Amino acid sequence: MKSFATLNPVLSTYAARFLANTSELAGVRLFPVFNTNEQSGDYYVLDRENLLNIPTDIRRAPGTPYKRSMSQLSSDGYYCRDYGIAEPIDDSEARKYASRLDADKSALNRALYIVLMNHEMRVRDIATSAAVPHSSPTTKWNAGTGSNPIGDVSMAREVIHDNTGMDPNVMLISRDVFNVLKEHPSILDKIKYTQKGVVTADLLAMVFGVEEMIIAGGLTNTANEGQAMNIAKVWGKSVILAVRNPAQDLRSPNFGRTFNWTSMGGSGEGGIRVESYRDEDASSFIHRARQYTDEKLVGAEAGYHLSEVLG
Repeated sequence: MKSFATLNPVLSTYAARFLANTSELAGVRLFPVFNTNEQSGDYYVLDRENLLNIPTDIRRAPGTPYKRSMSQLSSDGYYCRDYGIAEPIDDSEARKYASRLDADKSALNRALYIVLMNHEMRVRDIATSAAVPHSSPTTKWNAGTGSNPIGDVSMAREVIHDNTGMDPNVMLISRDVFNVLKEHPSILDKIKYTQKGVVTADLLAMVFGVEEMIIAGGLTNTANEGQAMNIAKVWGKSVILAVRNPAQDLRSPNFGRTFNWTSMGGSGEGGIRVESYRDEDASSFIHRARQYTDEKLVGAEAGYHLSEVLG
């Protein structure tokens, strides 16, 4: 016998806190959530003409109205789909914990990670697609002498600026790339007069001229079911530079967005809703984590993909 699944506000709040502590997942940090009341609809795509075409004849004659700025806004469509997974916690397993809430959180942790990791990989696929301006360094950053990560990133920054008039404010790198950069001679030379003795994400952000350096560390098993595990980094050897604005404003320039349908999903940063029900036949409570989202490339020109930066 099963009961009806209902929103679990306590565990939904826990889900939001779980996301806040999952620093190595970059999906919602690169494609910030836009909460929408509609499952599908149009959204504004970054149009360079709106950014770069500046009216110059704006002098007003007495008694006449001011000239109006008529933005030409391109549009595309989003359609939020249901992504989710259920995790049971058997009564006998729950009794091992000090409280029922501790047992529920334990069961939910895996469900939350699965949902977030799936979002991560969808964002990765879009951000590294052929639609995004891209190149690969001729000399790989781990090649030692002759490699020039600062110059390669500066080139990518200028492409974004030339395309949009904006500078990227966020940069995403994998842990493998971070481990190379923190020992790279050109980086160490840049920070040799700082007080910190080790290279941190904040110092790298300063070196590369962005507000935030995201160090993505998500792992996935790429082997087919039943085969030996093949562990791979989700972001591999990629570097992403992007313009990001998390404001709830469809017209704000962004590289990408996560559209979240609040009527069915959560309204927090990750758009995750937790629902629970009782399954007496299985002597278990079932907790399911859900996202009703669609991830979209809002402005391809507001990003740049440096691929295969390591050899």
